[in-house]
Amino acid sequence: MSYIEYVTADANFEDPLPDLARANRFTMADLELNRSGKISDTQWMRLLLRALEPVRYTGGALFGWLLCCFVVKTFVPRIVLWIMAMLGVKGIGILFGVVTLACVGAFLIAALKSARTTALLMVDLNAGKAACIEGRVSPSREDEQGLGMARLYGEKHTHHWYVVKNEHFEVDQQAHAALPHGGQFRLYYTPKSKLLLSIEPK
Repeated sequence: MSYIEYVTADANFEDPLPDLARANRFTMADLELNRSGKISDTQWMRLLLRALEPVRYTGGALFGWLLCCFVVKTFVPRIVLWIMAMLGVKGIGILFGVVTLACVGAFLIAALKSARTTALLMVDLNAGKAACIEGRVSPSREDEQGLGMARLYGEKHTHHWYVVKNEHFEVDQQAHAALPHGGQFRLYYTPKSKLLLSIEPK
């Protein structure tokens, strides 16, 4: 039985497609073009922003941390820092150095990752073709240590994915939460850069 037939046959069936479309930011017009193997014009900008997402996060964390260091260095009197050192808070300089290095390292890695994804995305956009994969889709997540101030407070940064047949498609938290568990879905994505375009029940 096809998806449309199943929805029509069961009056109590709650169609997940509207929630998936809203969470993954695609329209029915986008989906129709993706079904025909094409990338819609309105999806271009969203794809570019998604390719740059690692740089946006790590760059924001690095900027915020450097701003914090500047404020401390400029406005906190040296006598206060000297008193803290006398009281045994000697590792504060090392802590600031470690956090700074972690932010810079994460930003450089993210920049390389985004550059690679963007280069592959340019190939995909030039071709204008969408790929398709279908099967049981599972939500997945992984926590990593936060950067900058978040690192000091012990906060985590979480990555979310849709996983189907060993292929991982990164999504945000809202899209991760919108996916029904244990369902069969058809995913449309960019062939080289592996960015999700749209998703629908199979």
